[in-house]
Amino acid sequence: MMSSAANNPSWWRVTQTLHKWLGLIVGLQFLIWLATGLAFNLIDEQKLDADVYRMSDTSAAITTPLANPDTLIAQYQSQGFIQLKLSSVLNRPVYAISTRTQSYWFWADSLEPMRLTPEQLTQIAQASYSGSGMMNTVRAPTNPIAFTAQGPIVQIDTSDALGTRIYLDSASGRVLAHQNRQSDLKDLLFMLHFMDYVPENGINFNHALIQIISLGALLLGMSGVLTLGHKFSQGQLRLPRFKAFTSQGKIHLYSEQAELLSELTIHPGTLLHSLNQGQERLRTSCGGGGRCGLCKLRFVEHAPAPNDYDLDKLSILELESGVRLSCQHPAQSCKLALVTKTQHRFLLNSTNRQTI
Repeated sequence: MMSSAANNPSWWRVTQTLHKWLGLIVGLQFLIWLATGLAFNLIDEQKLDADVYRMSDTSAAITTPLANPDTLIAQYQSQGFIQLKLSSVLNRPVYAISTRTQSYWFWADSLEPMRLTPEQLTQIAQASYSGSGMMNTVRAPTNPIAFTAQGPIVQIDTSDALGTRIYLDSASGRVLAHQNRQSDLKDLLFMLHFMDYVPENGINFNHALIQIISLGALLLGMSGVLTLGHKFSQGQLRLPRFKAFTSQGKIHLYSEQAELLSELTIHPGTLLHSLNQGQERLRTSCGGGGRCGLCKLRFVEHAPAPNDYDLDKLSILELESGVRLSCQHPAQSCKLALVTKTQHRFLLNSTNRQTI
């Protein structure tokens, strides 16, 4: 059977498809925003805290004699020396030298380069931790970490109930963050809420995915307006009437051999709705959405103009003979004929069941 889809304007089919896919994608993202927003409001903030066992830095005052840093400053003048900063690591003074391209750390009491061992990194992590868990071996992070560090980032896991993980900058000895299973949930909610699926993106409210969803929402609205206008022009939608509906005439349903099978009262809605009022006389699989094509019937006379769904589901021969989808046309006084033996058998079986 040759389809008449070619008669259906291609722009309309494209608009319909675009509208449905945009509705699915944008609607799903709106549900994610709703769910994560509710989660942030309903979950106690302490249940998402990453710093349950984190202690503030309480470095002791520097009492060790300091070496003269002039030689270090002179050494890095050629690299664009910016500043010299005094700090401490494990209660030992440290010079931090910043240039235009890099930072360097030296023990301030000896001017030797500071190279922290795994044992020293573990001591730094332990000093920032108030929990009772044991410290595990220093290792590289298994997942991408969006921390700013001057050297390689290392991770130390603990054995506490929250699964606390401590991240350090191995070059400076700085504790970058504490994380645990609670904060993992918080990070997941933030990632979903801000569509922040790239760790390096950071908290950015105007990245590419947000822009794409915004454009998708705009196109969804525009395609919806086009769809609404097109359906009105096709007669598929009508403004509600404020006066009571009065039934005028009957729907006469005939078999393929022009045998009168039923006279049915007209009800508000489509022809399919009136045909199935009280009992299911015409079976469909899409519920009257114009998708399955099972509700097609032939107008014995005065067939209405086909709409897009008719053009998409029916062949040219069917259209020319007056076949239309009964779910797509308003109920009216008319003569309709079944077009398949399957429809006739279903109607007879349905009538017999109703009689019994």
